[in-house]
Amino acid sequence: MTKVVLLIDDNPIDLMINEKTVLRFNPEIQLYKASSGQLTLDMLSSGELIPNIILLDIKMPLMNGFEFLDALETLSIEKNFAIHMLSSSIDPSDLKEAEDREIVKSYIEKPISMDKLAKIIN
Repeated sequence: MTKVVLLIDDNPIDLMINEKTVLRFNPEIQLYKASSGQLTLDMLSSGELIPNIILLDIKMPLMNGFEFLDALETLSIEKNFAIHMLSSSIDPSDLKEAEDREIVKSYIEKPISMDKLAKIIN
């Protein structure tokens, strides 16, 4: 079964780098990108996209990654996906908040690497 991965990041350079890394890891992955949490909520609530894995940036304008998670909880959709926080933040409070969220499976420091992908995409 082909994995569907969604990258959420407001930084176009980070999106491009992570896209290339994911597709180099496995070119058969269906990869989608979103530049904001709200755009992602719209995609998920419409049923337009059903990912297996979400790689979510924390530091984004308008709606940060944790605000996205709060909004996601209010959507009446199946949440059969794994969320991995992907951030350059080394703030211990960000790591703690990610660890305290049941839906978050791991906290990955940018940039994503092949080794890190191997641990989360099987």
